[in-house]
Parts: sequence; C-alpha cells; structure tokens
Amino acid sequence: MTTMKMHHIVDDLAISEGIYGLVGRIERAAAIVSKTLKVWAVRSKDRRQLAGLSDRMLADIGLNRVDVSVEINKFFWQR
Repeated sequence: MTTMKMHHIVDDLAISEGIYGLVGRIERAAAIVSKTLKVWAVRSKDRRQLAGLSDRMLADIGLNRVDVSVEINKFFWQR
C-alpha cells in the first residue's frame, strides 16, 4: 500500500513540474507579446506625431515631406 501511495506522489510531482514549466513558458510568451504590443503602440504614436509636424519643424530635424510620407505610410508592425 505504501508503494502505491508513493507512486502517486511521484506522479503528482512530475505533473506539478510539468505544469510549472508550462506556466513559465506561457509567462515568457506573454512578456514577448506585451513588449511587441508596446513597441507597436509607440511606433504608431510616433508616426502620428511625425505626420502633424510643420515643414519648418521637419526641416529642423533634417526631414522633408517625402521622408515623412514614406514613414507614415508604413504599417505599425513595420520598422
């Protein structure tokens, strides 16, 4: 009877380790997704702000309307 109970404990530990490993992988994947979404949000915001700059402001930072047009017409996931 003791060996049977011990066997279940070992099985339970193996299952617990497996679940712990799975949770760790899910957490890492969630962190990567979260970081990616933040980058995309910043990129989108930056492009909206860039589109709103005047020609003088663009000249001050060394850009022209063609450069801006190329940048703001990119999708948010594009670098």
